[in-house]
Amino acid sequence: VQTEWHGLVGIDKPEGWRKQLHNEPGIALYYSRSWRLRRYRLLDLPAPADLSLDIIPHAGGALGNVFTFANVGATLRLGSSLRDDYGPPRIRPNLPGTDFFGGEAGFGWYFFAGVEGRYVLRNIFLDGNTFQESRSVDKEPFVADIQLGLAVIYGPARISYTQAVRTREFRGQPQRSEFGSMSLSIRF
Repeated sequence: VQTEWHGLVGIDKPEGWRKQLHNEPGIALYYSRSWRLRRYRLLDLPAPADLSLDIIPHAGGALGNVFTFANVGATLRLGSSLRDDYGPPRIRPNLPGTDFFGGEAGFGWYFFAGVEGRYVLRNIFLDGNTFQESRSVDKEPFVADIQLGLAVIYGPARISYTQAVRTREFRGQPQRSEFGSMSLSIRF
């Protein structure tokens, strides 16, 4: 299926399991700390016509054979009925978010933009296996992510879309990475 799909979309065909990383246990301890700074009300109208802005800085890192890095960044949110949360969840090792969202019931929305910088000491997917010889590439030690997105909240549900742009992660990488993610969170 993978080979046929690669042919269908016109990209290089996979070279087989011999070219893949070998099996090994993966260990990664993550730490992340976010701060929700003061919220600024830009338009003091009834929801959903109100407009607020907040900034959520964060710092953290990872330690393990899968990833070892230190990171710092911030997310800016602009919207109506901003909840007391840290933004929508996103794929690691990107900017942190949370499945939790609180606040009053009803309708709310916000646009968000975030930036993060990482100093990467280890990335198993670029450095290769830890305990045996495998393929590897020369990684870039500094990696940055920029993310833009939209979240819509109605009652106990939040749906969000994030578009991410990541700088090159290894030397010789033809272009930066771009990807999107969609998430649905329901509060019980």
